[in-house]
Amino acid sequence: AGRMGSWMSIAPLPHKMGDYHAMAKREVTDALVKSKLIDLRAHKKQRDDVIALKMAVGRDQLHFSLGFYALMLTANIIRVCRNRRVELLPINFVPFVAGPVIFAYNVDACYGNKMERLNIEKETILRTENHWFNQPIALPASMEHDYRKLMCETNERLASMGLPPERDWAVFNDHFDDDDLWRSASPLSRMLHQQLRRHDTAPPPEDLMDDDIE
Repeated sequence: AGRMGSWMSIAPLPHKMGDYHAMAKREVTDALVKSKLIDLRAHKKQRDDVIALKMAVGRDQLHFSLGFYALMLTANIIRVCRNRRVELLPINFVPFVAGPVIFAYNVDACYGNKMERLNIEKETILRTENHWFNQPIALPASMEHDYRKLMCETNERLASMGLPPERDWAVFNDHFDDDDLWRSASPLSRMLHQQLRRHDTAPPPEDLMDDDIE
């Protein structure tokens, strides 16, 4: 009877071991999904920074280009006023105007505070402007539960540090369907896409069909 009693007490162990196995598997899966979400967040931040920095550099170059054209316009106005006739600067004067502008740009980049201004412009683009790249990315709906759990843990940690909560960086439904994308495309893109669709849906030439039959 003692042996039977001890055997009866050990019998439920396989069921408990199955529960432990399922629990460990679920914890490992949750950890893997959480690690993947953290990687996605880091990659999105890196991508947004790169694109915003390219925009900031482009704007800075545009500002210097405007300065060059403003300098050329001022020089032509002075020339017209001095000669009292409409006579623009010869084309061979352009290097003498463009050279100092390019030199000033490089001096500002190497010895000035251009990098700091570009960083400020990058942060301004990311925080105050709405572009496709700094909007939440679309993730599969199966990851929503783990994403909400991760955001809750992150915001609780930030709140304990006295910092504002992190904004949502992911959504779980696509913002645009095919019709919205088609309407948002440029007219030239729509025309080219229509040509590609016609080419893909066009029946094969008769001579090719005859060759296939033979």
